[in-house]
Amino acid sequence: MKIFVYKIITKLKEEIKNPQGEVVENIARRLLISSNLKVNTGKFYEIKIFDENKFEADKKIKRISKEILTNPLVETFEIVSVKEV
Repeated sequence: MKIFVYKIITKLKEEIKNPQGEVVENIARRLLISSNLKVNTGKFYEIKIFDENKFEADKKIKRISKEILTNPLVETFEIVSVKEV
């Protein structure tokens, strides 16, 4: 059995209003840090999957990301890294 560690980011789609991101944008403007920025907040997940091979682990992590971690109507996910340990 092998261990695969996936790092996944979920975030709201660009067209969806992001109140948390807007707060960061407004504070940066008020503090005169930057008046020209767009912030999109999200969540970070690190998931370890114990499987025989990477192909099967990839299928499982994609299903987890689509069906559990995100609401596909308003969110996207990106697998930013995977490593075998």
